[in-house]
Amino acid sequence: MSAPVTLSDLQKMHRMAAALVVADPIYLPIFERIEHELATYEAKTDAVSRAHAVAARHKAAA
Repeated sequence: MSAPVTLSDLQKMHRMAAALVVADPIYLPIFERIEHELATYEAKTDAVSRAHAVAARHKAAA
């Protein structure tokens, strides 16, 4: 079983893929996929943060 991919992992892969695309545009689909994964990761993190804030406000009001 492999460990989950972290934000740091995605950022490192993004930099590596960018360098590959500069060398040869054939790697563009990989770069775009990593960008998509980064956006998904960040959106999920933002949603979890928002959920924590809503729960904290609800708890404070109760």
